[in-house]
Amino acid sequence: MKSMLKMLVMLFSMTSIYAQFPDRVGMLGSDAIPADQLGLKWGVSCQVMPGFLSIANQNGEKVGIDDVNNAIGFADQNVISLGDAGVATMMFAQPITDGLGPDFAVFENSFEDYFLELAFVEVSSDGVHFVRFPATSLTSSVKQIGPFDRIPDVRKLNNLAGKYRGGFGTPFDLSELKDSAGIDIQSITHIRVIDVIGSIDPRFASYDSDGNIINDPWPTPFSTCGFDLDAIAVINERVQSEGKIEVAPNPVHASADGLARVISGLQQFDIYTMEGVWVSRVENGFISISGLSAGLYLMRGIEQGSIQAGTLMILR
Repeated sequence: MKSMLKMLVMLFSMTSIYAQFPDRVGMLGSDAIPADQLGLKWGVSCQVMPGFLSIANQNGEKVGIDDVNNAIGFADQNVISLGDAGVATMMFAQPITDGLGPDFAVFENSFEDYFLELAFVEVSSDGVHFVRFPATSLTSSVKQIGPFDRIPDVRKLNNLAGKYRGGFGTPFDLSELKDSAGIDIQSITHIRVIDVIGSIDPRFASYDSDGNIINDPWPTPFSTCGFDLDAIAVINERVQSEGKIEVAPNPVHASADGLARVISGLQQFDIYTMEGVWVSRVENGFISISGLSAGLYLMRGIEQGSIQAGTLMILR
């Protein structure tokens, strides 16, 4: 009996070590999402907390974020480099819902199938409470993958953004989080992408959901280090015809009376720049234009778990 139990343990261990997930782009069983797949919708605003050029020197320089718009819209391989442990949070015109198959995909810009920079992915229904997809990395952590080295086998990676080369997104299925507290998988409003620190040094390492160290190219003390977020595509969108905030006049000339009035939608909501930076809160159905620069703004609010949104153009 003891011998049988020992054999079962060994078999289970071997299965865990050699477990295989979908293969690289173009191979049988790959689940990569092409950027030109019909019907995809794209993130409309992004907020970034840049990471360090090297997490080993936390008094050192952080990556420079030139333009958060690089991560908004279609996957065109214009990117935001997050740096070590950098974070990007994307918002969408409509909530993402759990539908048939994968519900969204995250795009990186790797130039080939094995030089990969990875990231964790988390989702939220309110922008406050986030739940992480259970990530797996079975790549050996005995030897550090160097800054210009390759990850040997993508079949040992699962639920880690950046698994596929540029132009192909890593898919995520919200049904995997159906038992998670604090989110509504039928109404996801925010996706957070967090750079994996590829170091195998336990002082700096990132760990998968089973406690394995995640080994990817490191250190990379360059201005483009860390996960390079190209875009996030929505596959299953929750359509809400009733969820539109409209104001008048729109566009509004600030030089007129400095106010815009809500004519449909919520009376209380928040205003953001198109880069996802919070600007102000509307409490009474009137928007004060005073102090706002000319440009396009996103209006967004939540009522009974449903997002309502609109845009406001300010002219000078």
